[in-house]
Amino acid sequence: MPYLSEEAAVLEGLLGAYFTSPSLPESLRRDYSAVRQHIESNQLTRADYQRIRSAVDFLLPLHKASPSEYRLLVGVLTKTTSLLAAH
Repeated sequence: MPYLSEEAAVLEGLLGAYFTSPSLPESLRRDYSAVRQHIESNQLTRADYQRIRSAVDFLLPLHKASPSEYRLLVGVLTKTTSLLAAH
């Protein structure tokens, strides 16, 4: 599994919380729903990694107040960048 279980759970939770709103375009909701399913089934694609990186870049500033969440997201961002380079 590319992500540790804690990382995967945080990603699924954040993607679900921030990218399922009806106010977002249907295509964006659909894309991130697919990413969440791919995380769960451990079948991530290059496009998924790119979406994860974009999402974490967007969410990082929102979590600066929580050092543990921020550190975890930075770790996920670093890992995702490495996975993209290898994929």
